[in-house]
Amino acid sequence: MSIIANTYFNSDINLTSTQITNVVDSWLDIYEEMILKKLLGYDLWVLYDADLNKDGAIDEPVAQRFKDLVDGKAFTFEYGGATISTKWQGLRDTTLLKSLIGYYVYFNYRNEEETFNSSAGQKIGLTENSNNVSAVPKLINTWNKMVEWYGQIPTELVYPELFLDNSNYIHRNSYPSAYNFLLANIDTYPEWVFEPLDRLNIFGI
Repeated sequence: MSIIANTYFNSDINLTSTQITNVVDSWLDIYEEMILKKLLGYDLWVLYDADLNKDGAIDEPVAQRFKDLVDGKAFTFEYGGATISTKWQGLRDTTLLKSLIGYYVYFNYRNEEETFNSSAGQKIGLTENSNNVSAVPKLINTWNKMVEWYGQIPTELVYPELFLDNSNYIHRNSYPSAYNFLLANIDTYPEWVFEPLDRLNIFGI
């Protein structure tokens, strides 16, 4: 099960009915758990997963702290000498039918579809459907939208071991990201451990 449905694969991450069947049946289960373990850390993810009511068509959080995480909440934090008042849109936006989970699943599903094995190893395909255009820019754009929602942290400026202890975390931008929301509410999510993800570019660096 999942906290999102197939309706979240729309517009910029639109999938065919056949692709959606494949995503909902297998990819969504695998990659939703993967991205949430990266975002929350294992301990908080275990508590989050145990809290979900999984009796309906989609999973729903029960505890208020997980409702806020999933469905969003206004919050404030200090950055650059100013108080930032903003709103975390949640792991899913039920108005726009968008989700950082959807972006992550779409990226991995389409990336797998666009690759093929050859004697030179695995390569990214150069064409998308019948249009003779590269799929790479779209995949990169999808990934970077997900990272902005997740939390853009300059990983080259931090040592990985610092992220094993959330007392070292600081706000590095004013975005309404998951990272900034969780850090602003660290007393509510004391188990949280964050794994930074890098943005991608066309050069692979």
